Amino acid sequence: MISSSGPEKDDAHSDIKQVAGGAGLAFLGRLGALIEAVSVVVFTWAYGAETFGLFAVLWSYVKVTTALSDAAMTTSLQRFVPRVPKEQEAQVAGFALKLSFLIAVLFAGLGTYYAPALSAFINVGPTDQQHLTDVIRVYVWVLPFWTAVEVGTAAIRARRKFGPEIRVRIFYEQGLRLVAAVVFFYFGLNTYGLFLAHLLSVVLAAILALRLISKHYDLRAVLAAPMTGKIPQDMRKYGFSVMPSNLIKKLFSEFPVMMLNFVLPGGAGAAAGGYYSVARKLASALQVVRLAFEYVMAPLAAEKDGKGDKHRLEHMYAFATRMSVCLALPFGAALYLARGDILSALEPEFQAAAMAIAVLVAGRVLEAASGPSQSIVEMLGHRFLPPVNGLIGLSIFIWMGFSLIPLHGVTGAAIAAATGLNITAYLAFFQSGFLFKLFPYNRDFLKPVAISLISALILIALAEAGPRLPAPSGLIAAIVGLIVALLVLVRYGLKEDDTAALGKLGKWLGRKPA
Repeated sequence: MISSSGPEKDDAHSDIKQVAGGAGLAFLGRLGALIEAVSVVVFTWAYGAETFGLFAVLWSYVKVTTALSDAAMTTSLQRFVPRVPKEQEAQVAGFALKLSFLIAVLFAGLGTYYAPALSAFINVGPTDQQHLTDVIRVYVWVLPFWTAVEVGTAAIRARRKFGPEIRVRIFYEQGLRLVAAVVFFYFGLNTYGLFLAHLLSVVLAAILALRLISKHYDLRAVLAAPMTGKIPQDMRKYGFSVMPSNLIKKLFSEFPVMMLNFVLPGGAGAAAGGYYSVARKLASALQVVRLAFEYVMAPLAAEKDGKGDKHRLEHMYAFATRMSVCLALPFGAALYLARGDILSALEPEFQAAAMAIAVLVAGRVLEAASGPSQSIVEMLGHRFLPPVNGLIGLSIFIWMGFSLIPLHGVTGAAIAAATGLNITAYLAFFQSGFLFKLFPYNRDFLKPVAISLISALILIALAEAGPRLPAPSGLIAAIVGLIVALLVLVRYGLKEDDTAALGKLGKWLGRKPA
């Protein structure tokens, strides 16, 4: 265990405070997923389950293709920016932006040309069938601009600035797409409205991301960054080696939607993709807890490893894992309690997503217990470890998916996805322990995890055995229960250093000294 005296204690406190502060900002940035869940209600009521399902399927294809078009520059930036001299940071960012954008434009051009052939692989309802080719030709141009958003905001995170990207992602997630989709529907664009709204919002988000780049890097140096030389060569080599791992991560998230659309025929395939997309979006509200720490730990792990600060890295790893578990348990239970009320706001057929939500939430809670181990393996390990881990989990997921989807539909896809995700996560967890001697679990876990587990069990018991009251009583009970659980955790579960790392909020909520 880390020494807790003298300068080492101050360093340790500074480290976990940096992790907590960065994760808090990253968490706020990922809260766009919560707002997007609200947008789903509007989209399904306005455009219907089948058109929304088509949107979910095509958006999944775009996000999976982004994992190829970005050439893993999002990961490369986390590794290279903290390690190069300051005067070379703009060159790193510029190469990443230009390479990824050019690849994405190439893919978009190919998608436009081959749209008629691509449409043959997508199941849709009869209303959307006649427009499918034109929709693909329009929507495929989301790809280069979304790639620019992903790589541009990753460049900001690589500078250990975890707050600025919030404006880009929240504006995109919350604002323009929702407003534009409603306006386009009002003017009668019943099929094209969602896709045009998304394209418009992503273009604006890309412009905002470039503006952020100009504030944190020398924009002239970014635009003039060379595409050849030692740094570009090293980044390409590293990026292409870890790109399979990034692609596999995207496939875990998006492939269930694509698989449901492919396996189930016609409108049923489009609708099932929409149902799973709703379940995934609700479960992703829980995923933001772990992802917040993943985002923060990647550049910090690279920095600490570069300085040889293994003990401080282990301390940060333990704190991030401890907080992931303690937050995920009551958060997941609250989502389980609220799922019925949330689905009641959608069309009745979306109740098919209820069991899938429960499965995905349980899977995300279990995954949270592995902490940010995947980021640590990516930053410290051999570049082939992450893709091998992902390939093992993905293979099991695909095998289970094709076995379970014909029998259990959306629920089968959720079981397969949750299983594959956790296999990948725990391979990285054990590798971080056995290969790098980093173990996040210690006696500091016992008390806070026990308190979070008790809170979660109370919320689950209320969902299963509590009174059946009309909506939105379940949602209200979930929100109140989650707030109480977090208050109890901070006040009675976390140790003093953990509470102090939460800043003014932790000081206000924590126990007052006697």
